[in-house]
Amino acid sequence: MQIARLFSRRVAVIAGGIIAVMFVGWLFAYEPVTRNVLATDDICIYCHLKKEYDPAARLSFTKSHPLELEEGEVQTTCVDCHLPEGFWYATFAYTHYVSATDLFGHFRDREGERSGEWIPLSAARAYRVRDRYLEYDSNPCRVCHIEEEIEPTRDRGKKAHEDALETKETCMACHTNLVHRYVDLREIDEEESDDEDSDDLDDDDLDDDDDDLDL
Repeated sequence: MQIARLFSRRVAVIAGGIIAVMFVGWLFAYEPVTRNVLATDDICIYCHLKKEYDPAARLSFTKSHPLELEEGEVQTTCVDCHLPEGFWYATFAYTHYVSATDLFGHFRDREGERSGEWIPLSAARAYRVRDRYLEYDSNPCRVCHIEEEIEPTRDRGKKAHEDALETKETCMACHTNLVHRYVDLREIDEEESDDEDSDDLDDDDLDDDDDDLDL
């Protein structure tokens, strides 16, 4: 009986140790595996329309970011912008898969479209992403870009960045259309901007300058 008890206790300790090692390993592997294996561009494009999100697609509305790679740079992927770095943020990939919002979102709301209340699906998605960026202070942008080191080539770009640093304005407040199909700002955003007497540059002007900014 004593031998059996010792054996059982030993097995339990070994099993517990193995589980603990596996759990620790999972903690370290969770984020990199999620970002590099389970949330790749190919998987994203499986549900998202290629013409709206894949720069290599024919008649694409999108463009690569950055437009031209400099020495030592690598091409930005979907998760670089849409999945902020961090263990908790990696969970967003799985909640997004489960919700399947964009897969089922391809069905058009014809009734709402006829009544004039329908919002284009690409615009609705853009609004959600912009809101998230504003909420998290453009976290994904700051992974690659150091705001204090950005040197725009045009005077108004320099002035805009100086003001942004002074007022702590986040990137998404100005850079709303950089990569994907152009989507206008919501009317509520424009009204709030007027109420606050904002001196932000016009969105169209900023889009014209995006290619000249050293981002």
